Amino acid sequence: MSNAVKFKGWQMVYTGMMMEFSVVGFVFYCFPLMFSELERDLGASQTQLSSALSLFFIFSTLASIFLGRILDKYSIKGVMTLGGIIFSLGLFSIAFIENTLSLLLIYATLIAVGGPALGNLSITKLVANWFETKAGMALGIAAIGISFSGVILPILVDPLIDLIGWRNVYLVFGSIVILILLPTIRMIVVNTPEELGQKKDGIEVQLNSNLDQKMLKISDFFKSKIFWIISLTFAFQFFAMGGVLLHLPLHSEKIGFDETFTFLSFPIKEYVFAYSLAALGGVAGKVLFGYLVDKLNPNKPVMIMMLMQSLGIFGLTFSESFLFFTFFCFTFGLGFGGAMVLMSACFLKAFGSANLGSVRGFSGMIVVPLQPVGIFIVGKAFDLNLYLEAFQIMGLVTLIGFAVGSRIIIPKAYSA
Repeated sequence: MSNAVKFKGWQMVYTGMMMEFSVVGFVFYCFPLMFSELERDLGASQTQLSSALSLFFIFSTLASIFLGRILDKYSIKGVMTLGGIIFSLGLFSIAFIENTLSLLLIYATLIAVGGPALGNLSITKLVANWFETKAGMALGIAAIGISFSGVILPILVDPLIDLIGWRNVYLVFGSIVILILLPTIRMIVVNTPEELGQKKDGIEVQLNSNLDQKMLKISDFFKSKIFWIISLTFAFQFFAMGGVLLHLPLHSEKIGFDETFTFLSFPIKEYVFAYSLAALGGVAGKVLFGYLVDKLNPNKPVMIMMLMQSLGIFGLTFSESFLFFTFFCFTFGLGFGGAMVLMSACFLKAFGSANLGSVRGFSGMIVVPLQPVGIFIVGKAFDLNLYLEAFQIMGLVTLIGFAVGSRIIIPKAYSA
């Protein structure tokens, strides 16, 4: 049997894809579909519902600071298992809430801790442990789950809400974590290739860089210029992306794209289709930018990503036909799809896999505080009927990210 067949790294990638699909889908992509039911049952406003995700981003950042350091020192498999248990408790709890405050508290605690532990933060560290020369592509494929969940879940969950109710949908989500995700982690996840006598990328002979041999101090990250450039670039990107993506279904409805059409005998609302198409663009973006970051200087794919996101956002504000609207949804998705891949790849190239969990965690102190601000601004703009102007501001912020991202030049060797 060839060495390529024996290599287990791709199993880690596909497992990561499954985790990303579930965590992001349950927390982010399906949440806007619940808005009308939550407004009716809980008396929540659009601003309050947007605040749930804002709190999630804030408190998941705080959790990630500690989780990142733990992932660099201890078992990724153990962190993912504990994260899955906490995350499932959060999903089950949402099914029984009676007021908006309870929803906000759950998103700020159980979901905020369990989400990154089960999902992106742990998966990024796991994939980086198994890949080096192919890290960009591997991270991109693993992250496909993030956007693919937006393609599949809204189409499936929207009619399911009507069929069994939003509370029972959250019970289904929690059951999937317990019955499918946790057993998969226990059976498949292996922390490092060395545990199986293998090497990164499945290659026997490798040149190990000093970056992967030295675990840096916390102060080293904040002293590094490249740390700040990468963090600020993606802070602007997530600021703009979060505000637009979360409110895309509502924007689609407000401009009149709310009819239902039939595809393969399956009823699909126009705004759900547009939302899913943006996520499909994200799937393509993750593969595209994962490939490009392995081949080019990181600043080039970052700049391309920012231009696509900005073009998509501006296009969403002036499209009058559904055809053009869906084109710009896909373009927007193609841009934001590369964000998590490029951010992780940039930090991996700059600081090595030994520090990836830590640097990702601490970068969240810069990246994430801006993201809930963007969500809040757009949510408030919807309440004031100024959302088109808010979308345009998000497009301009993305261009600021383009300018900062052009400075991402990764040094060949890190020097604190």
